[in-house]
Amino acid sequence: MFYRFRFQIKLVVLFFVVVLLQSAIVNGVPAQIALVTGWEVDETQAARKSTIFSAFKSGSVDADRAGLDAFFDKYYFARWTRPENTGQVQQTFVKEFLSQDLRDTTGNAREYLLNKSFETLKKIAADNSVTPTSRYNAILTIGQLSQREPAGRGNPPTPYVQALPYLIGEYQKKENPKFIQLGTLIGIVRFAEIGITDETLKNTTIPNLFVETIQSGKPKENGNKEEQEMIDWFRFYALDGLGALKSAGNNGQIVKVLSEIIENNQETIELRTSAARIFGDLFPADSEKTLTDQQYQQIGTLLITLMKATTDSQLQMVTQLWDKARVSKSGSGMALDVTNISSVPTTAIEPEFAALPAEQQIEITGAVQSIKSNILNVTYGMRGARLTGKIDTGVLSKLSEDDPVAVKINSTVKLITPLFKVLDEGPPENPKLRSTLRDSMSEMSSNMTGSGGSRTQPKDDKPQLKVNFSAIRDSLQKMSDELSVIIAGSGV
Repeated sequence: MFYRFRFQIKLVVLFFVVVLLQSAIVNGVPAQIALVTGWEVDETQAARKSTIFSAFKSGSVDADRAGLDAFFDKYYFARWTRPENTGQVQQTFVKEFLSQDLRDTTGNAREYLLNKSFETLKKIAADNSVTPTSRYNAILTIGQLSQREPAGRGNPPTPYVQALPYLIGEYQKKENPKFIQLGTLIGIVRFAEIGITDETLKNTTIPNLFVETIQSGKPKENGNKEEQEMIDWFRFYALDGLGALKSAGNNGQIVKVLSEIIENNQETIELRTSAARIFGDLFPADSEKTLTDQQYQQIGTLLITLMKATTDSQLQMVTQLWDKARVSKSGSGMALDVTNISSVPTTAIEPEFAALPAEQQIEITGAVQSIKSNILNVTYGMRGARLTGKIDTGVLSKLSEDDPVAVKINSTVKLITPLFKVLDEGPPENPKLRSTLRDSMSEMSSNMTGSGGSRTQPKDDKPQLKVNFSAIRDSLQKMSDELSVIIAGSGV
C-alpha cells in the first residue's frame, strides 16, 4: 500500500535477513564456518516429478505412499538443503513449489502434499547441518502454505491452519536463531492478514505476542544503534500484525501500546509513524465506536503532534543533507559564498535536480520517499488513504465535523497537498530571482561537470524529479510553522 514505509520492503528485508544469516550461530559455531553438509539427494527420483505432479493436478494420490515419501524426502525437498543449491532455494525451489506445484495440486493430493511439506520443512528448519539460508526459507515457506488457493482476484487464500500453532511455538523459543524467529513472525503476520478462525489465538495469544515483541524491543538509553535497528524490524512486523487484527484490544490495550510508541522520542520517526498508521486500521469508518469521545480526541491530538514531529524530523534530515552537499566536494560549486545574497531564498542558489551530481540525486530521491511515506502514515491514522473527500477510516471518522480536534486534523491534512506538489513538481517559478542568479547557477553547474561531480542528464523513459534540497527544506519549514499555529490554536 502507498503509505507503507521501507523503500521496497522486500529488498530491505532481504538485506536484513542476510545480516542475520551472516551472524547466525549453529551449535556455538558461526554459521559461515560450521559444517553444513545438507541431506543426500537421490537424483534418480527427478524423472518422477512430471508424472507425480500431473497426477496431483487431478487430485490423484499414488497408493504407494512410501514411494511418494521417498520422492519428497530424498529428492524434492532434499535439494533445498544442499549448500551448493543455496542460491536457487528462494528463486527456484520455493517459487516452483508455491507458485506452481502446490498451487496446481487439488483434492486428496493437496492434503497429502500440504501435510508432507509441513513435516519435511519443519525438519529442514530445525536441522543445524543445513545452511541458515535454507532453514530460513523453509520456515518462511511454512508460513505461506495455503489449504486452498484464492477463489478469485481480491480474495485471500485459506491458510493451512496446522502451521499457526507451530509458528507461534517456534517464535517463542528464545534459543532459536534470530533468522528463524523472523521467518516465523512473518508467517504469523500473514495469518493475521488473511484470517484466524481460532478465537483464543485471534483475540488473546497473537495480540499478546505482537505486543510483547513491541514492548520488549523498546530502545535503551545509550543502546547499540545497529542492534536496535534489527530489533525494530521485528517490531515493524508486529505493528503490521496488530493492524491486520483490526482490534483495539482488551481495555484499549492496543491503543495504549501505539500511543506509547508515538510519544516516545527515543523511537525512530519511521516506527512512530508506522504506529500511527495502525490507527487507520483500527477505526474503519463504518464500525461502531469502541472508545469514548475524549479518547478519540486524545488520539487525534496525538497524531497532530506527531505530524509536527515528523515534519521537523524530515526537515532536520534534509537540512543535514543539504549542508553536507554544499561542503562535500571542494571546487564543486556547492559551497557557494552567499554572504552577499542572504536575503535571496535558498531555493534559488542550488542547481535544479537534473544538474546535480548522481549521489545527490539519489539522496534527494530517498528523502522524498521518506517524507511521503512518513507523512502518509500519519495521515492514514488520521483519515485513511484519501486527503480529501470521503473518510475511509481513521480517528477522524469517529469525531463529529465540528469537533475542535476534527477541525485541527482537517487543517493539518490541507498542508500536505502543497508540500507534495513541491516534491513532485519542484518550487514555483520565480523569473526575477532566476535572472539575478543565472551566472552563479551556470558557474556551479559547470564546476560540477568539470571538477569530479558527474552531471546526470534526465532520461526520456524515466520520470525526473524537479526538486532540490533547499526547495524541500523551505517547504518543510513552511509546513512546520503552520503546524505550530494549528497546535497552538483553540480546541482540545
